[in-house]
Amino acid sequence: MLRLVAHVLAPSPLTSAHVAEFVLWLAVGVLAGGVLAAMSTVVALLRELRDGLVRVERYQYELGQRTQRDAVNEAAKMDTVFGMQLDASADVRRDPMPDPPRDRPAAEIPWREIVQALHDIRDYTLLSDDQRREKKSRYDEEQWRQGREMMQSALAAHDFSAARRVAEDLARRFSNRAEATALPAEVETAREQFESSDVVTATKQVNDLINISAWQRARDVAQQLQQRHPDSNEARQLLLRIEREHNLAQGEQQRRMAAEVQRYVSRRRWEEALAAAKTFIERFPQSADAEALRLQLPTLEANAEIEVRQQLEAKIMDLARHGRYIQAADLARQVIAQFPGSPQAEALRSQLARLEDLANNPSAPPARIRLE
Repeated sequence: MLRLVAHVLAPSPLTSAHVAEFVLWLAVGVLAGGVLAAMSTVVALLRELRDGLVRVERYQYELGQRTQRDAVNEAAKMDTVFGMQLDASADVRRDPMPDPPRDRPAAEIPWREIVQALHDIRDYTLLSDDQRREKKSRYDEEQWRQGREMMQSALAAHDFSAARRVAEDLARRFSNRAEATALPAEVETAREQFESSDVVTATKQVNDLINISAWQRARDVAQQLQQRHPDSNEARQLLLRIEREHNLAQGEQQRRMAAEVQRYVSRRRWEEALAAAKTFIERFPQSADAEALRLQLPTLEANAEIEVRQQLEAKIMDLARHGRYIQAADLARQVIAQFPGSPQAEALRSQLARLEDLANNPSAPPARIRLE
């Protein structure tokens, strides 16, 4: 084309070859422009097709959501017609399926349950009035049978709370039946009979445990009885009786042990008095008698030590009188080591050498040892 323009501007003559070349290049340009326009149109069509596919996919998802909700609503209507509540614990009931979240995978949507619910709705709508009444009657009888079995099972397990809930539910749903309205009273009668026998058995166990002073075990039996029968007055009274008798027994034991300590003191049996006083303080640490005995402990310990030293002294003298000088010398050394500052230790130190001489002389006659 540039060459054609150059020929036009140039003084040389324009030939037919030049015109043909110009037409050829013009046709090539028009064709290239057409191709570009066609490609632009194809791109636009592809973009519109993609947008359309996205809208179709969104529409299908929303349609599935609406179909699921409609199926659940229809199932709930069927449930109301048949007079039942959806309950996962019964085989003939179905749980209402909540709306799945937006990001829930399509593979998890329960299509089978939805289709089955729609089939049930279809079948029910095709029934005549008589057939519907007959189907509802069969369903009611099945629900009544299952409810009775659940109640009897709860009664057999002594779960009276569960049995009462089932009985009240049956009485409400089958209020036109006289036997249904009597179910709560039947459960209450069974509970009272079991409670009466249970109280008798527990009371006997508590009496046996009280007789052997097993107070905590008796308290556990009474508490378990009260847990089984929270409204039982007998169970509460049994607990109160255990606490009352326990307090009386504690008071009697406290008086008896305190009197025992005083009896040992009056008889100057100091070692036994000290042991009894310590036992009393450990057994009744918060009592007034325990506080008084704590003040007397130093005196009791001192007198008990004197009593022990006197007993050892008498034993050493008896061994010496019978010629058992080796045992007498060993016991004397023990007294000196255990009570180094006592009068007995001072006296034994002066006699220990003679006891050892006699112990080393097999032919020595029994000697009289006097500790002053």
